[in-house]
Amino acid sequence: MTSILASAFQRKSLHLMREQAHMSDSPHHQHTQSSHSTTNDETSEEAPHRHMSIYDLLSFGIGCTIGSGVFVLAGLTANAYAGPGASISYLFAGLVAAASGLPYAELSAVMPLDGSTYEYAYVSLGEIFAVMASLCQTLEYGGSAAAVARSWGEKFVDWLKGDEFSENDDLLVESALPQWAESLLEPGYGINPMAAIIASICTYLLLWGVKESKFATNLISTIKISLIAFMIIGGFVLSSGVVPDDENNPRPASFSNWKPFVPEEYGLSGILRGSSILFFAFIGFDQVCNLSGETKNPVTDVPRAVILTLLVDAVLYMLAALALTAMVPYDEISLVSGFPRAFGVNGWLWAEKMTALGEITTLPLVVLTAIQSQSRLLFAMSKDKLVPSAFGKMTYETSNDGTEKMGNLTDNLRICGVVVVLIATFIPFEYLDDLISAGVLFLFSLTDVCLLTIRYKSPSHSFLGDDAMTDDEVSYSLISANGSLSVGNLIALLNIFSMASGLSFSYCDSAALRYFLSGTFALLTIFVTIYMARSCEQSESTHYALEGDGYGTGKKRFRTPFVPYLPAFGIFLNSFMMAHIHWVGLIMLLGYLSFGVFGYAYISARRDRSGNDEVESESMRILELS
Repeated sequence: MTSILASAFQRKSLHLMREQAHMSDSPHHQHTQSSHSTTNDETSEEAPHRHMSIYDLLSFGIGCTIGSGVFVLAGLTANAYAGPGASISYLFAGLVAAASGLPYAELSAVMPLDGSTYEYAYVSLGEIFAVMASLCQTLEYGGSAAAVARSWGEKFVDWLKGDEFSENDDLLVESALPQWAESLLEPGYGINPMAAIIASICTYLLLWGVKESKFATNLISTIKISLIAFMIIGGFVLSSGVVPDDENNPRPASFSNWKPFVPEEYGLSGILRGSSILFFAFIGFDQVCNLSGETKNPVTDVPRAVILTLLVDAVLYMLAALALTAMVPYDEISLVSGFPRAFGVNGWLWAEKMTALGEITTLPLVVLTAIQSQSRLLFAMSKDKLVPSAFGKMTYETSNDGTEKMGNLTDNLRICGVVVVLIATFIPFEYLDDLISAGVLFLFSLTDVCLLTIRYKSPSHSFLGDDAMTDDEVSYSLISANGSLSVGNLIALLNIFSMASGLSFSYCDSAALRYFLSGTFALLTIFVTIYMARSCEQSESTHYALEGDGYGTGKKRFRTPFVPYLPAFGIFLNSFMMAHIHWVGLIMLLGYLSFGVFGYAYISARRDRSGNDEVESESMRILELS
């Protein structure tokens, strides 16, 4: 039991982190193959080659995030929660996302490896926290890939059937498909054949090659942005009155539809409720951090890509909400097909069809990028021997002309693709949506905790030691560690008080008691944050510099502003929103994490750790030096 606990709370050393970060720096090894055949061989290469630019990362980030946030949630929020004030809801949601997005940006510069929060938690908190992070990331990547594939499958079948809603969304036209085809595409029992097809196509594209899948991501992201830009500009043009009206059928589009901008029946509470839904439209920006190991200049480009993804998303979302609510009065906006129906009722039937087809065409990019992110997470875990080595094997393909393609994680992608296909085909997601939402919020809070830990606890010196430290310096750092453990207690209190505030607000029946308890715990959260800011000294984190990156000699990385206030704000908001998820979803998350942790403990007790000498246990170091 002692060895399992020691293993659970051990941290990855900076020396090992640097070695893993430099795996992709050198060009891959060439190997001899027949020039007239196409084969797959394993090589001694340990990591994908660095090939991604800032443009590639931004295309990937936009491909991850923008989807239903425009095509579905814009109309839903405007109609049911905020009216034209949906643009303000998007702004608030973007600010909430930035509270966790900026910590991601800093951590990606400090630890430029594949794995995102998994790596950040392994270095700053310990292996058990890295395992919990990987479990939540699997929900976000693999779970979301399957969910979006199912959603796409349903939309595609509706599009083939010619299902078009009337203005009040109550009537459906007759299906354009023959009965046998409709039975094949909708066999019942929760089975979704088109979800299996689109997930298989995305997996095949990733297996086709790294360059080919990158080209597809960049192309579809460009098409997606162009489509949304057309929707925004088209909405504003219709509303401006530039296009003459049909006297017999006047268009509803007008900027006067913005009055009142925030309807009385919704008010500020409606805008905030809309923000809680729209927050999930920003999820995906963190997947950019999973590509740090494949980025040419990860220390600078990945943080920029994370921040630019959030900015582009926020601007497009807000403009889209303004355009949609100008085209149609907010209470007449379709709940399921906002923009297509808005163009339709304004007489632009060609734009209605183009917008609906554009959604069908671009939405699968979310599936592709999520499967790719899942494979990179498992690759990072394979380097630490937490998953089988098959997830870390690189293969190469040589074409008929003898040109060698870039290495790919073939076995890894095959396994990820098969699992996503099976889940997307057979599992209805009404049972899993709350689980995924709770897991993502927990993951974001864990990332905020990682930032506070490296800023204030300095785990490199306090727990892991430094490559150049003498025995006396190590002993002194261990003494400092005992004093700095109070920072860990403060971070724990931040999470406890934040969750208590949310639970009080969500589950107390008495309004007076609800506001009293929620406000009290919120004030305690603020007090702990102020105490941390005034009493704890921040670290510059220059000891995280990689070889040759220049960040240990005065050059500055991106640093999150307003620390500890911003990450503490992120923890509070994430916990508050998590507390408002249905209790079944929270119980499912607790059970899911418990099952994963017990599985980790079982494997940890049996696995051979003789080849992982770089990761040292904090407890064992203290015992050896005492």
